[in-house]
Amino acid sequence: MRTDEKDIYELIRDGDIKAFNLLFQRLYMQLYIYCRKFIPDPEEAKDILQNVFLHFWERRGELCIDTSLRAYLFRAVHNECLNFIRSTRQTDLLGGEETIALYDCFDRPDETLNVNEMERHLKNSIDSLPEQCRVIFRLSRFDGLSVREIAGKLDLSPRTVETQIYRALKMLRKEMKEYLRLSS
Repeated sequence: MRTDEKDIYELIRDGDIKAFNLLFQRLYMQLYIYCRKFIPDPEEAKDILQNVFLHFWERRGELCIDTSLRAYLFRAVHNECLNFIRSTRQTDLLGGEETIALYDCFDRPDETLNVNEMERHLKNSIDSLPEQCRVIFRLSRFDGLSVREIAGKLDLSPRTVETQIYRALKMLRKEMKEYLRLSS
């Protein structure tokens, strides 16, 4: 585990909510994109991520993470996705060999998402957004501010903020399309 990850992990183990929020902000978008690779429904994907982060927080004192926090959380999301698929019996609809193929694809190297590459691409894509669009997107997605809060902070109309968030998401979807191969 890298030194900064160890520091964050130790703070989280000690109950530091700010450190937990920092980890959440750093990894949420990456984990969401990874989750959506397996779970087409955006709301279900958000629920899965909420469960992963909640369980991580609740069990923070019991965990012994030898790898990186990032790797641990990606594996947790992976497992939660599999549990969700099993619990909703989506795999039963496929039947037979297709069911086995669905589970096998999660661990095949050619199907595994290159997380480092995706992270760099996402960061570069966000950095390449027009300035106002980038600032609003970061306030919305990384700082968790509402449209009204952003509008007040930047002295803009709520409609302008909504438009900029829409544009940012549209541009990011286009830039990240190779990572968002979703079934309709």
